[in-house]
Amino acid sequence: MADFEPENIASSNGLRLRIKGKVQGVGFRPYVWLLARRFNLCGEVSNDGAGVIVQLWQSSAITDFLRVLPQECPPLARIDSVTSTPFNWPQQPASFTIASSGAGQVDTHIVADAATCDACLAELNSPHNRRYHYPFINCTHCGPRFTIIRRMPYDRPNTSMQPFPLCPQCLAEYQDPADRRFHAQPTACPECSPHLWLSDAAGQTTASADDALKLASQALIAGQIVAVKGIGGFHLACDATNPAAVQRLRARKHRPAKPLAVMMPDTHWLQQCVQVAEPTALLKLLRSPPAPIVLVMAHPQSPLCGEIAPGLNEVGVMLPANPLQHLLLQQVARPLVMTSGNPAGKPPALSNQQALDELAGVADVWLLHNREIVQRADDSLVRLTEQGSEMLRRARGYVPDAMPLPPGFYLPTGHSGTGSR
Repeated sequence: MADFEPENIASSNGLRLRIKGKVQGVGFRPYVWLLARRFNLCGEVSNDGAGVIVQLWQSSAITDFLRVLPQECPPLARIDSVTSTPFNWPQQPASFTIASSGAGQVDTHIVADAATCDACLAELNSPHNRRYHYPFINCTHCGPRFTIIRRMPYDRPNTSMQPFPLCPQCLAEYQDPADRRFHAQPTACPECSPHLWLSDAAGQTTASADDALKLASQALIAGQIVAVKGIGGFHLACDATNPAAVQRLRARKHRPAKPLAVMMPDTHWLQQCVQVAEPTALLKLLRSPPAPIVLVMAHPQSPLCGEIAPGLNEVGVMLPANPLQHLLLQQVARPLVMTSGNPAGKPPALSNQQALDELAGVADVWLLHNREIVQRADDSLVRLTEQGSEMLRRARGYVPDAMPLPPGFYLPTGHSGTGSR
């Protein structure tokens, strides 16, 4: 971490901070705004291609501001470096503001997608909230990031949320510094943003909104296979306690034996299906912002059918990671197979039409929405061990976040690494 003490500003009337790290798409500018107000500072904060810029009018409170800055960051934020240089204002700013984003060469972290936070989950399940049962609820602490970004800096016009102008209520939240959705770029509500529908194999809409969710749940309970559009791609879902449904999925997908991941509706089902020495460690991983699939020992009396992971004593489990999954699992009230929505040998589908074309003959119905997936992101896979956790597939929730290297580690020449697809 860089030295947070300001440089000598005796010859200027202000200070300019360059902040790098995970500082875009995580509520960092609103955080700086609130912190500056706490210390009665004047100036501005903005995004650009390299991170965040803070420009402050001279004040004895700057030292306290810099001391607190790394201590109270938003949940998804991380400061990697802060550099300071003297700055001259043409005149004293009247207050502290959030300025429009600038351009420039991109040299900042793109933030990974994050599972639904507790606050959004509470709103999702509150009948008195205007986002009750809205499958695209999010805020500055959760929701899509990497998978919707077209370019930096991270602002709504540069994401797949660009086609959805904010309604008056969402705009008021977006502009309110005291609101959890202050400058939350993917913010959405039923009035102004993405919507959900159910489609048949011909691409015809059979239901919308809550009715689509209800019919998809009924299809799953009846043993059918549902293609579900998520944040970073499509899943193929079926009842994980129904042997015939799982066998049908394997036959249609030409996946005779490879283990299938299972999404649990709640911890009650989780306790019945797995056995671990450290359940607290498992729940911490499952409920973390990346919300990965976690590979653990299967319970000997697990209600999951044997076709999930034939011949193995391990099972990959996960909890719902986005609002649509929460709503779906609440309705079916049983574990679901959630495997990648792709034909054998191909990556998971991204667009609705691609899913309809490539998963024809595999899925029975398609649960779709109109928020475009820009970047593909499979589910991450982690194995829980006695020593901790072992990363097996670093994907959604972790990518494209940088990994810190051990002290003294360096590469003398350039290297490149890629996945298998």
